[in-house]
Amino acid sequence: MNPLLEKILAEIDQLDFQEQLDVISYLIARWQGTVNQPKNSFSRQDLFGCLRGKVMMADDFNAPLKDFAEYME
Repeated sequence: MNPLLEKILAEIDQLDFQEQLDVISYLIARWQGTVNQPKNSFSRQDLFGCLRGKVMMADDFNAPLKDFAEYME
């Protein structure tokens, strides 16, 4: 048996009867996949374009850097 499930079953005895039923119905709904879970992850579609207009590129972005002039000779 799963250690987490063992812990839940051991602690469920401390709850009153109605709370036990609530926990059991939640676990059954979760097992069946009918519980709405909050969205914790973002997809690429969620992030696409989120920084539009906030990041600007310099006009001379591709120009050689002065710091590397001696290596470019």
